[in-house]
Amino acid sequence: MTFEECRDYVTTAISRGVKAVYLTGGEPLLWSGLRDFLSWYYSLDTVLPLTILTNGTLIGTELAGYFKKFTSQGLTLRISLECYTRENNDDYRGTGSFVRALQGIKNLNEQGIRPWIAYVNKSGGSLDCSGTTQLEEDFRSRLGREHGLEIAGLKIIAAYGKGRFTGEVDYPVVSTDRISSGMTAVQCSYGIAISKNGTYPCPVLVDVPEAKLPYSLRDVVGASFTLDFDFCSSCFATGTRCGQ
Repeated sequence: MTFEECRDYVTTAISRGVKAVYLTGGEPLLWSGLRDFLSWYYSLDTVLPLTILTNGTLIGTELAGYFKKFTSQGLTLRISLECYTRENNDDYRGTGSFVRALQGIKNLNEQGIRPWIAYVNKSGGSLDCSGTTQLEEDFRSRLGREHGLEIAGLKIIAAYGKGRFTGEVDYPVVSTDRISSGMTAVQCSYGIAISKNGTYPCPVLVDVPEAKLPYSLRDVVGASFTLDFDFCSSCFATGTRCGQ
């Protein structure tokens, strides 16, 4: 997506009353329009909370300093880690990815920025509150004690039964009651994803042609749609909370 396309989408979204903006990918730090977008965005009279979701491996000292200009205006960085140990993380993200991501966090910390960590729940079952709290404490403790790093917190998302996790996550049967009670938390009930190819219910579906919505961003607010993809049940089975 070009900077101009992204700018126009965000302008429309703000006019429609959105409450937050997320830049994701792929890897958004490879986007050639990122700096133009941030400079434009933080010059607006109305600036909503903005989060960049990245693997963190491209955050050098110069880029961390650049981000520092905007964190006081609400910019948040969220970095993906599969675990707080090198071996477990690199099993999923490739050799050397853990070291590079931690260097990115260090560069942010040196600018006074504490990023959030995005962790994929690969258990195939829900994490109760106590498990979630302990996992976040484990991340804080291990990254702090072993690497001297500080994070803002832990964001847990589901391992969807597609892509690299196809056939690897066995989800329990999800009851209708659980779906009904969980609808206020899952992203498709309150958010929308925009890609180069159009409008989708959530970022997980932007590579699924059948999930493309027949609405423009201006018309999609309040519109209904049907989700009948097997991996959509993962949100409810694992208790993921996409935007919280």
